[in-house]
Amino acid sequence: MEGNAYHFYELEQVLRDLTGQSLNELYDLTMPGDEINWETPPQLEFGDLSTPLPLRLAKVLRRAPVEIAREISAYLSSQKPAYVKEFTVTAPGYINAWLDMQVLTRSVFDEITVDKEKYGEVKVGKGKKIVIEHTNINPNKAAHIGHLRNACLGDTLARLKRRAGYEVEVQNYIDDTGTAVADVVVAMQELAPEVPENVRFDYFCWDLYAKINQKYEDEPELKDKRFEVLQLIEEGNNPTAELAKNVAEKIVECHLDTMWRLGIYYNLLNWESDIVHLGFWNHAFELLKSKGHLIYEEEGDNAGCWVVRLGHVPGFENLESPDKVLVRSNGTATYTAKDIAYQLWKFGVLGKDFFYDRYCLQPNGTVLWSTSSEGTKMDRFGRASQVINVIDQRQSYLQDVLRFSLIELGFEQEGENSIHFGYEVVALSPKTAQELGVPIDEDDEKSVYAMSGRKGIGVKADDLMERIIEHTTAEVAKRHAEMSPEEHRKLGLDIAIGAVRYYMVRFNISSVLVFDFDEALSMQGNTGPYLQYAYARSANILGRVDREILDDIDLRTVAVPEDLTEEEKKLIRLIAELPAATEKAAETLQSSAFAEHTYKLATAFMNFYETSPVLTAPPARMRFRVALVISFKQAMNNALTTLGIPALPRM
Repeated sequence: MEGNAYHFYELEQVLRDLTGQSLNELYDLTMPGDEINWETPPQLEFGDLSTPLPLRLAKVLRRAPVEIAREISAYLSSQKPAYVKEFTVTAPGYINAWLDMQVLTRSVFDEITVDKEKYGEVKVGKGKKIVIEHTNINPNKAAHIGHLRNACLGDTLARLKRRAGYEVEVQNYIDDTGTAVADVVVAMQELAPEVPENVRFDYFCWDLYAKINQKYEDEPELKDKRFEVLQLIEEGNNPTAELAKNVAEKIVECHLDTMWRLGIYYNLLNWESDIVHLGFWNHAFELLKSKGHLIYEEEGDNAGCWVVRLGHVPGFENLESPDKVLVRSNGTATYTAKDIAYQLWKFGVLGKDFFYDRYCLQPNGTVLWSTSSEGTKMDRFGRASQVINVIDQRQSYLQDVLRFSLIELGFEQEGENSIHFGYEVVALSPKTAQELGVPIDEDDEKSVYAMSGRKGIGVKADDLMERIIEHTTAEVAKRHAEMSPEEHRKLGLDIAIGAVRYYMVRFNISSVLVFDFDEALSMQGNTGPYLQYAYARSANILGRVDREILDDIDLRTVAVPEDLTEEEKKLIRLIAELPAATEKAAETLQSSAFAEHTYKLATAFMNFYETSPVLTAPPARMRFRVALVISFKQAMNNALTTLGIPALPRM
């Protein structure tokens, strides 16, 4: 195989394809590519990539695995792909690929010169549109730190998908007709509170929501009032509905300010009231009936109801009531029914659309649009090939019902492409809970502290941010006396953003995230500030290079030494793997994997920094190392941008 007809990040696929060809030509065997693994071995002496495939083939071919390894290795050597220097074999039957680091380095330098801020992007999603719905906070009180995990995960996922070539539309669903808003309306009508001038409206409603829930416990009959309010909200065009809309809109403004502060932006606000007033479900009901998969029950517990049958679906077959009611016997639609209609709209197959209005210009210069029950007709929103709903794990069952209902109702493709990005909730470490004012018992031996909005126990997102900004600003002031207080605060904010965003995405989404101040803010280890510090170090090195030398360096012509150190090789390899890390994380929806790659990249640079003098190296080596620092700085900038973390020239 001559030349460099593909990017380095495609090398593993090339090796899988060539290995598959070798099996066919040498042994008349056919094996799917996804069963042929080339991976980074645990020890350096086993090459840069390795496969244990001969061990698996030994029984099939009835031969010693090391013999098979030698034959496949010889075939691969005759078809040597770009970036590979040689193939070797180790007992008991591994094939190892050794990279040609000079060729790889030259390729990295060339690509970064051309791509710059686009380095790390891939095109796997070209021509495909994805709708990602995240944040989705009930507009009844201030956002808390659990909402931050949702928004940070959703925003990072959107950034990854865009870097992978997808057209991404980010939606934020606002349930302005549900019980959460109704409770605040009931509280305003029953408790008649006045909003203090010096208190944010979402903070005021935080306390009000807790008070009305306590009042429900003391006076259960008051819940009848909630039901009345819900009916009035859904009917619309009355003082109660107007009050509910006003409450929701004012709190959404607060939520947006909270998220914008962290660099989280949206394309569209989707209001539940518009879904109701435009009759999405009624339209969907007729559509589903016309397809013939919706069942009208004439007997049994669901007599008089319209249902979707899920009893034969794995996971539902043993449930006492596996069939899901979409329309009750009194003619009212269930939440599942409304969710189905809304999901069909996202895919562009409902046959009905919203009207749209410009909502505002966001701080990043993009227009935020809002659905409307009257306004401008447009055909730019929805119509996705895949929909990803970012909702915590507690909603897994309902998301499964939604997905399988679509499939059973005749929308197989839409059901298969409805993805629930589920994650576990956020709790607090005991020390952090105490620092943030969460009531704790000193004799309590809890390892984590959960939160409850109904009881008013929790940490508001902005309170968390302010506490972190205070800490980071104080640290910046100690290190940079030459800066103004405003500059201290700005740099402190950027470090706080890095700390919070990285902490929210670096952990496995299936684990409860236990937030701890000290861990999140550490300058050592796997944290956002550590990544920012690595970037700042690279900027500092380049800032000390003689300007004439720096201006004269062209990455495309810098000589690459033959005797690269292990630290140089490791750094080059991780820079080269950034596109592959982007593609893998985007396709598997694993933002934590991309965070881990970025951490490894930062660590490799810091090891290089500690062991490899740049400014005092011999002239040729100095020019190469400056080129390597330039390349790292660009790659790290791009990785941090993908994570939504500010890349800081100084810390």
